[in-house]
Amino acid sequence: MERWEVKERRVLIAVGIVLISLCVWLVMDGKRAFLAILLTPIVFWIFWQAFFEDKLGSNEPVSRAERLMHGTLLWGRRLVIGGIALVLAAMAFKLALDGTGLTAVLLPAVLSLFAGWVSIFGAGRAKSMSDDLQIHRERQKRYRKP
Repeated sequence: MERWEVKERRVLIAVGIVLISLCVWLVMDGKRAFLAILLTPIVFWIFWQAFFEDKLGSNEPVSRAERLMHGTLLWGRRLVIGGIALVLAAMAFKLALDGTGLTAVLLPAVLSLFAGWVSIFGAGRAKSMSDDLQIHRERQKRYRKP
């Protein structure tokens, strides 16, 4: 591992620990427990990035913890972002039925398509959609049960 990767991992772990502490404090407060629920996926993603994201493309065997985290991340992403995509599609459909202008209908429709794409295939390493499908296939290959 390169030096910057070691530093990145340490920072992610430190941030994850701080966020877990914040979640515990919010739950103990009682009135703000809902904020802890909202922070949970962020904490989960931080630890995924810290421990397992760089293993994609390696020959290292998949651990049970890695497979469990990947499955949880995959289905959580599909449910949350897929739900957002459905809400946006319903909004576009409602706006179209109401006879709203084309630009007002296209915005939620296009955002719905992007959210649907990310919910199914995830995001790749590039900031465009060019490698999403390739990375999705690599993850499928790595995490498929033997």
